[in-house]
Amino acid sequence: MATIDDLIDDVTTESQAYYEEPDESEIPEGTYQGKIVALTKKMNRRTKRGDRCDIFWLRYRISEDSPESPGKLVRDSGLFRFRGAVGERNIYYKQALDKLEIPLEKKSINGKIRYLLPSLSIDMVKGKEVLINIYYDEWQDGRGHHKIPVAKIVKLIKEKDDN
Repeated sequence: MATIDDLIDDVTTESQAYYEEPDESEIPEGTYQGKIVALTKKMNRRTKRGDRCDIFWLRYRISEDSPESPGKLVRDSGLFRFRGAVGERNIYYKQALDKLEIPLEKKSINGKIRYLLPSLSIDMVKGKEVLINIYYDEWQDGRGHHKIPVAKIVKLIKEKDDN
């Protein structure tokens, strides 16, 4: 519980607040080396078609060695993991897990091979060096025209063997 002195300090002490101008420089479209630095997700969402899904956005930092846009952050365009009996729609999620070399459990159910697709967590992906393709996503809504750089993972970069 806060003391009276803490409450008085909250009211009388001037705290700093900042606004940082966004970096408006564009990242040229192309293929870049980067590292996964963060993961954002929305769980159990309903799509326009009525399906339930989880959505994952990886965030990549472009390599400092890159001649174009070194150190810039860019988010993934989004990985959808559909729940229930819409397995064929999970092909892109499975391909992303394969590219990240995340092991999948394989089961035979009624004579069909099924892969159990885990929910992504930050500890599964953070720090992985990857190759990404960056392109621009454009759309229009009530707040105007939007154009932002987004990325899709191409492949995991293997560590070089020093032997």
